[in-house]
Amino acid sequence: MEVAITNTNKSIAGLKKKRNRFTGLFFSLPLLIFVSVFTFFGIFYNIYIGFFEWSGIGDKAFIGLDNYVSLLKDPNFYDALGHTFHFLIVTIPLSMALGLVLAVLLNGVWAASGLFKSIFFLPHVIAVVTIGTTFSGIYEPNFGLLNTLLRWVGAQSLTHTWLSEPSMALNAIAAVYIFANAGFYMLIYYTSLLNIDQEIFEASKIDGANVMKQFRHIIFPMLSGTHVTLLILGIIFALKVFDLVWIMTEGGPGGATELISTYLFRESLLKYRTGYSGSVSVVLLLIAFGYTAFQLRVYNKLRR
Repeated sequence: MEVAITNTNKSIAGLKKKRNRFTGLFFSLPLLIFVSVFTFFGIFYNIYIGFFEWSGIGDKAFIGLDNYVSLLKDPNFYDALGHTFHFLIVTIPLSMALGLVLAVLLNGVWAASGLFKSIFFLPHVIAVVTIGTTFSGIYEPNFGLLNTLLRWVGAQSLTHTWLSEPSMALNAIAAVYIFANAGFYMLIYYTSLLNIDQEIFEASKIDGANVMKQFRHIIFPMLSGTHVTLLILGIIFALKVFDLVWIMTEGGPGGATELISTYLFRESLLKYRTGYSGSVSVVLLLIAFGYTAFQLRVYNKLRR
């Protein structure tokens, strides 16, 4: 009798577990539907149209892998890819470094940290159109604020036509991107710093560790997970940068600031090569997936 009761209780417990599992699934079902419709459908549709010659209007003509062959032979694609990697290499390390320094200062040095957090984070929530338009005016060669200040301090030789010189334009946009996003990195680092046990810092002070030694031996190593997370997010975000570049230069001068995102937009909506742009987006997606998988693998090895 007792065995039968025990088995009955186990069956009831198992049914409750299954019911709870399905309850969680029902709660997450709206999000799954949303992601499936607006994300996965778009991915698979781009893969599909990459096999067609199509202007976005009218009938599609199946051409197999011809779009990918054309893509691999297009020098403009390689230029855009090179500019994108240059943009990543410049913006991500500097954004992370600046965000980390600001977070450390806010955590241990500056008073009124709440006020400064708001000030530093503000550019991240301002509309990109506003930031791009504002800095286009700042970079204006004749009456812009930057060149005016350089002339005022006697540094005439440092003035440039910032957005019109091919050698300067991409770095000028990268500086604006860093300004706009450093606050995001700062906030993530600051939150991670709050999770570090403060007794570790107190013990290090007793042992005679100054701020630099604390940063080198405590803060930086203990934020390794945050470094990896921000690196992955930073690369994914930077690969999608479009609006800032388009507002400031539209990919010019002479294609010097053409990124993969602007190249994709130009081929799709300005040249009506929708099928070809589908193949470009697939390549961009593979690059993002490949890098993310590589970074996660490296991170998992470091944790072991």
